[in-house]
Amino acid sequence: MLFGSGQRTVTVAAAATALGVSRGSAARRLAAWAAGGWLRRVRRGLYAAVPADARDPASWSEDPWYLADLVWDPCYIAGWSAASHWALTDQVFRCTIVATSQRVRRVDQSLAGVDYLVHHVGADRLGWGLVGEWRGDRRVKVSSPERTVADMLSDPALGGGIRHTMETLDALLSVARLEGLVDALEQLGNGAAIKRLGYLLEVLGYDTAPIKRSLTSGFPLLDPALPAKGARSSRWGLRINADVSA
Repeated sequence: MLFGSGQRTVTVAAAATALGVSRGSAARRLAAWAAGGWLRRVRRGLYAAVPADARDPASWSEDPWYLADLVWDPCYIAGWSAASHWALTDQVFRCTIVATSQRVRRVDQSLAGVDYLVHHVGADRLGWGLVGEWRGDRRVKVSSPERTVADMLSDPALGGGIRHTMETLDALLSVARLEGLVDALEQLGNGAAIKRLGYLLEVLGYDTAPIKRSLTSGFPLLDPALPAKGARSSRWGLRINADVSA
């Protein structure tokens, strides 16, 4: 049996053992079954079982979170993907964002027709601010609401840019306390992220007192993905290179 006890994927090596054949023979059988619509190739040497009730086996794909955890564990779902999970945004993004302690050759990757943005993080970043969510037989980690926004402030590209990061921040503060976000940022230890938080809070009309004590020297960019231009804010120690005004 290739799939037993709820197993949803199979490798060439596991198939060779289960079928009692060589790896080459197992690889050919798996490829043939994939061509027939019984399996879906996830990546080289890894296949997922297509449900019998799938309307279009050729376009069916496994749960993106499940595949991400299977391939990049230890990892967590981050950025706009986590924000969507926590209902902090209603925007729909094509890619799933994954943060992993594995070495990543390319940021842009695809599994079984699903697009991902995969970012490397230190192993120490995987020990806090994460919540387990069951997807099939795997307990996939996703950043908590506060950790999600903290990561976005650290790297606004994870939030789809600084404007959408600000919108997500506003959504978070409608359901959570600012102190929890400040604590998450201080655990990240990113001074630029704390400055971005202060500036965005001021734009949104929130009290900025809780974060003033955390300001550091230098003038990082409000949005590192945009050109290094714009006025410097001495109040927040930022170069305001993006317009986030309402």
